Amino acid sequence: MSVDGEEVVAAVAAHREFDGLVLLVTGGGSGIGAAVARDYAAHGGRVVVVDKEESRAIDVARGLPGDAGLGLGADVADEGDVGSAVRSAVDRYGRLDSVVNCAGHADLGRIDDLSYGRWKRMMDVHAGGTFLVCKHSLPHLRRTQGSIVNVSSISAFAAQAENCAYGAAKGAVTAFSKQLAGDVAADGVRVNVVAPGRTDTALTRPVYRERGGGDVAKGAALTAESVMQRRIARPSEVAAVITFLLSGAASFVTAATYVVDGGELAQ
Repeated sequence: MSVDGEEVVAAVAAHREFDGLVLLVTGGGSGIGAAVARDYAAHGGRVVVVDKEESRAIDVARGLPGDAGLGLGADVADEGDVGSAVRSAVDRYGRLDSVVNCAGHADLGRIDDLSYGRWKRMMDVHAGGTFLVCKHSLPHLRRTQGSIVNVSSISAFAAQAENCAYGAAKGAVTAFSKQLAGDVAADGVRVNVVAPGRTDTALTRPVYRERGGGDVAKGAALTAESVMQRRIARPSEVAAVITFLLSGAASFVTAATYVVDGGELAQ
């Protein structure tokens, strides 16, 4: 099958979807955040990788092409850290077009065993961190009519054993994002949510290891029994949906939640 010149140009343009644009991604030192950074850079964008572990952020940034990456250490629950990271991004690249909030941690347990401090830390990192990054990024995103994707979880929609704090925090992220989308729509800024299901990340592997009696692969296989597709996701599969929502192809999508769970919630 022959391909005419216009189709070739369109294909190249699509591949360079984010050419000249800048993304700030939190939790970018591993898992879904790192996969988003690589995908965005592969499509021509520049990425500010933010992670609580600065060395991990730097490693991911160094792996991006050319000068496409900047790695920064920051605790998203600390407003000073967040403000500094956003300023560094704009100082380095002169603009900010996209924000992805991936930073988070899992702290499972029955409510009887959860201290209020553990509960608050969960809320501070997930809901508070998302709020702070959005707040400090929005003055720059308004100038570029940019886009935000906040990462929630299917835990926001389905009860899971010993997961009340995490599920509540991700529920807060989901509700906050919908409200924020309405507040900033007139500014040309889009806000969406991606809610992953079971995914192979550094955050989930300890859970799989425990479930599998010390064997991560066995634990992942047992977990996948609840998934319609009978497997867990690769980070790149979730990242592909996130980068779609940041792209011009999703220009009429805002206040939406995309569930990426292999059909688990449908069962």
